[in-house]
Amino acid sequence: MAIKVFGSSVCPGTMRFLAVLTAHGVMPEFVNVTGSIGLLKEFITFRDTSPLFDKVRGTGSTGFPLLQLEDDTYTRDVNSVLAQMGIPERLEFQAPKA
Repeated sequence: MAIKVFGSSVCPGTMRFLAVLTAHGVMPEFVNVTGSIGLLKEFITFRDTSPLFDKVRGTGSTGFPLLQLEDDTYTRDVNSVLAQMGIPERLEFQAPKA
């Protein structure tokens, strides 16, 4: 399964997810949205308008990681994607502390 991961190299959740994938031989395309103002603006616009982020908006969370699957659908459900890939690990993400 081809996968593109949108996140940040300074986001512990994004980096944990990438580490799990690579440990299982999956080499995703990583888009570090905090590495470019243009990419960050695109991500924020998507986050602020997509129903995928309805539960995230207003919580102080960025919503990383965002996954784009090979059929061009987007999801934030990392555990479902891991399960589809046959990877038995589960990840828990904590809300940022205020």
